[in-house]
Amino acid sequence: MATTHEKSSTAHVDDGDIERHEQHLTVVEATKLADDIEQVKYSPWTSHMLRLYGVLLCAYFCACMNGFDGSVMGGLNAMSSYQQYFHMKSASASTGLVFAIYNVGAICAIPFVGPTNDRLGRRAGMFTGAVVIIVGALVIGSSKTHGAFLAGRFVLGFGVAFCNVSAPVYVGEIAHPMWRGTLMGIYNSFWSVGSIVASWIVYAAARMDGQSWRIPLYCQLISSRIVVIFVWTLPESPRWLIANGRNDTARNVLARYHGEGNIDHPLVKLQMVEMEAQISTEASDKKWWDYRELWKTRSARRRLLCVLTMAAFAQWAGNSVTSYYLPVMLETAGITSQSKKLLLNAIYPVITFVSTLVGAHLMDKVGRRKLLLTSLFFCIVCFSIITPTSKVAAHDKSATNTANTSIAFIYLFGIAYSIGWAPLSPMYIVECLETNTRAKGKSVAQLVTALASFVIQYSSGPAFEHIKYYFYLVFIGWDVLVFIVIYFFWPETNGRTLEELEEVFNAPNPVKKSLEPISVQTIITTALRKGPIDT
Repeated sequence: MATTHEKSSTAHVDDGDIERHEQHLTVVEATKLADDIEQVKYSPWTSHMLRLYGVLLCAYFCACMNGFDGSVMGGLNAMSSYQQYFHMKSASASTGLVFAIYNVGAICAIPFVGPTNDRLGRRAGMFTGAVVIIVGALVIGSSKTHGAFLAGRFVLGFGVAFCNVSAPVYVGEIAHPMWRGTLMGIYNSFWSVGSIVASWIVYAAARMDGQSWRIPLYCQLISSRIVVIFVWTLPESPRWLIANGRNDTARNVLARYHGEGNIDHPLVKLQMVEMEAQISTEASDKKWWDYRELWKTRSARRRLLCVLTMAAFAQWAGNSVTSYYLPVMLETAGITSQSKKLLLNAIYPVITFVSTLVGAHLMDKVGRRKLLLTSLFFCIVCFSIITPTSKVAAHDKSATNTANTSIAFIYLFGIAYSIGWAPLSPMYIVECLETNTRAKGKSVAQLVTALASFVIQYSSGPAFEHIKYYFYLVFIGWDVLVFIVIYFFWPETNGRTLEELEEVFNAPNPVKKSLEPISVQTIITTALRKGPIDT
């Protein structure tokens, strides 16, 4: 649980650390607050929690938009009517460009995403992204030339960049700390929801005549319109409110969604003390051009290392290939029927959705590091089996058992990735960043994600065309490297509030510190950052 603290009989505070601050806390008060939190019985099924789930649901639809695109383009790429209309092939440089231009749009949006979130709020970021996606869906759905289709893809990517930053930041900042991992993990499970809807719409459209491939493209309007309609009914992030000097409003939001309507609830008091001590109203988030806080201290650089590596690793673990090129992978494994490829493409996101929900449930139980490392190990095993079986199936069309083995392990890869990486990839980044740098840091992460996705999506088409199944060897080697980096450099974020993670990143060895039991001293250290603790 995110706020479970072990009792400590002593809590030493260095006199040099004590300075006067209007929100000071005594050691006795800190100890009592920790005890009060331990004694409270939390239930995920109260009326206030159900209301919080409704709030989060709107933000979850932002993940649907990205998931829809990943599956709809993979499905369209297997439709002969789409290929004939634009004179495309399922695996080529031009196909790679159609996929990759989406990330070019996301890259171009990055300079605007962070400032929008910092200046106007997280809701404004989600609204802006949804509006732009509506425009992009209309452009791509009505496109009559290849150039117009590419333009629509670019606009969609531009809008998704806003949603991919604003929504996970919002979810992370307003999620109940007792179930933060699960609630944040569910966010990316909605990527699979969008993917499921898209893949089955494509499967149905493929059975129609004419330009039925346009139907799934127009369906990208569904999630974006839901967000546009409901986003302004949501409460603003309490951490953004405090960063902008609206502490009373933030306290009311916390009381309504975390404290069962009670502003004196121990969990509300704890979060307010920690947030008021850590979140500055005069930080770089007030200066749209200033990104220096992301790297100017040792703690910030350790955070940034985790952010940038997660942004790249999550795209190159192999998921981008299974998302956009699953029909091509199936073809490499010996499946040539359009109907069968689309059916298998439609089943795949259903399996990954269930797997992501399982992973979200496990996040608070086993921790982030164990879940990621275990998931990555099985991803490596799957690719190690897919490579030789795909080779045999491609050269011997009668080897149906081998082909089926390839397909089975492609699906098992999706399960392994979805249990660990899918629920964690956007949320670990949010957890590793401070409130004052969270929007800009997530924007920088989105830039790295878009660049990594551009590279893998653009190169995958020619790679499958020329080296086919040997392409999987790249992911095996890369995933081994990622395993090593995670083990030595990524700290555990489970079991602490977002503010209490400062203690971890300030430690000489963040990974070692993150694995130590939490004590009352953690509350004291967190509250000391800007203000005093009277002894």
